[in-house]
Amino acid sequence: MKRMGAVLCGCAVVVAAGCSAEQSGEAAPNLGASMSRSASSPGSPGLPHSGAPAVTDPLPESVLSSHPCEVLTPEQVRQALGRGASAGERKDLEPVGPGCDWSNSENLGAGFQIGFSVVSRQGLSAQYANTKPQKAIFRELTSVAGFPAVAFKDSEDNRHCTVAVGLANEFSVTATVSLSFEQESEGTDSCVPAEKVAAMVVGNLKAKAGR
Repeated sequence: MKRMGAVLCGCAVVVAAGCSAEQSGEAAPNLGASMSRSASSPGSPGLPHSGAPAVTDPLPESVLSSHPCEVLTPEQVRQALGRGASAGERKDLEPVGPGCDWSNSENLGAGFQIGFSVVSRQGLSAQYANTKPQKAIFRELTSVAGFPAVAFKDSEDNRHCTVAVGLANEFSVTATVSLSFEQESEGTDSCVPAEKVAAMVVGNLKAKAGR
């Protein structure tokens, strides 16, 4: 397999064409559909729900206070995307939260997206309630950097995959990656690089919290 950058390809092209909330990492277009916000305030006994695991050692929400395009260092972006990696472009989504996209000008379709899922106050419960019923592939991961996480996509061979990591019961961070057309033809699992990018992001957020 080529360097990690070769497999982190495509989300930015999707974004340029008009990225939906689903492609940005929170796969339900209406995150409030199944639970009202008033019932899901921080510390609410209603969280987690719908089978989502509890976050037993949450990060403070202050770790998400900085610009989402600063959640990865330039070197980490280059590590992920390889030569031709762009600077991050802010792409917030109203139903989800702040987000940032990166692309690769030298690798057709190359890119990924990071999102802070903070609007719904549902954390991973939003994915379990809204995304799981809609996605053919919905995998519970052992953990990402010590936090509960899921990966989801429309089919096994889909070149787009999102990994959502629960940082607290009320909020999560997502990494959406798409394969280049070359890597798609080689049969690469798009969720593998998505998990790697998510782990880098969470590692940086843990460091920010002094862990």
